[in-house]
Amino acid sequence: MMKRTTLLLAAVVALSLPLALTASAEEISGTGTIWAKGAGLAVLRGHGEIEIEGHGVGVVWVKDAEMLEASGRGHKWEVPSSNATVFWGWSGTIHTSGDRITVWITGGMIEFTASGTGKVYLRGRGRYKVNGHEGLWSPGGEVLRLDAAQQTP
Repeated sequence: MMKRTTLLLAAVVALSLPLALTASAEEISGTGTIWAKGAGLAVLRGHGEIEIEGHGVGVVWVKDAEMLEASGRGHKWEVPSSNATVFWGWSGTIHTSGDRITVWITGGMIEFTASGTGKVYLRGRGRYKVNGHEGLWSPGGEVLRLDAAQQTP
């Protein structure tokens, strides 16, 4: 019964995450490297490599990865017929890469590093570093590009 409830919860979270993309928040696009740590929601799309530090809190959803390695402990579910994997309560590292990868991370202790080309959507509170320039997440959001140090209006 507990396993079925947990799987149902993971499925609901995985299916509801695409709706988060329609909310207004911070969107970062371009080519470069970003490190971010905070609480809220992070959505990464594009091609490149992503390393996620799991702190045992939250959900990580990875879709269309060409490579996916996870070390640590927690729950992992490979979603049938969707080329997606959901992690929740994960303590450890998740390393993934691909040409058309999508990663959703939600929770109170988000931390990741990503390098490549694509978009990063951040909503919540925390801090990030893009190509050596630092900034803060904000609940209202802001927009900047990975390949530029300047904020865009």
